[in-house]
Amino acid sequence: MATTAQALIDTSLAQLQSLSACLVSELSVLHDRTATQSLEARACKELLLCITVLVPKLQAARYVVGAAAPPPGRCAQCEEG
Repeated sequence: MATTAQALIDTSLAQLQSLSACLVSELSVLHDRTATQSLEARACKELLLCITVLVPKLQAARYVVGAAAPPPGRCAQCEEG
């Protein structure tokens, strides 16, 4: 099964968005449990920050990859330029 760059980016975006939702949920539980900033809460916040940086970059890459892809039904290696 061949995976296209577009499909890989879409899958990665969906997984990062799911992870983000889980981290937000975990942070709310951690916040309810203790008023102090635990190591776990700081790690969740750091991961969320990374995800908020990655998601827009992947979204932009999706459009670049989509624009560079050959039209459906055409083989990039068969194109003579």
